[in-house]
Amino acid sequence: MDLKYIVNRSTSSLRKLDELGCDLESLFFIAKDLFSIVDDLGLTSKQASEFFFRIKNAYNSSQGKQVDSDLTTYENHNTSPSRLSIENKSTGKTIFFRLVAEQPSAEKIATLFKCESCEDEQPIKRVDIKSHIVSKHDGLN
Repeated sequence: MDLKYIVNRSTSSLRKLDELGCDLESLFFIAKDLFSIVDDLGLTSKQASEFFFRIKNAYNSSQGKQVDSDLTTYENHNTSPSRLSIENKSTGKTIFFRLVAEQPSAEKIATLFKCESCEDEQPIKRVDIKSHIVSKHDGLN
């Protein structure tokens, strides 16, 4: 196995690793402590992936950066949905949002929805729904 395998044959990732001076041995050196922790915890590959994902999110949050989410949005209509559901693909948990009535015609991303789990919450722009899930519902853990 080589770096092509590690980056799934992505030439741009190979080029970036080369620019950073990373080879397979240096990546092993960087990751060996995490691999040891994964082994000590007895995590499966899927659990290890979730573990790394959460470590990266915690680090990004501590640096004031945007936190990634493993959330997928489903809507009941392509052009003007009245309801959305957001699913965490890792946990299988889902939360629903309903369209706020009587909105002026707006861009799809600016459409307002209400979280069905937070009835007292203010309406949320569609573009901000995933951030709402991460901040108010702990990413649907």
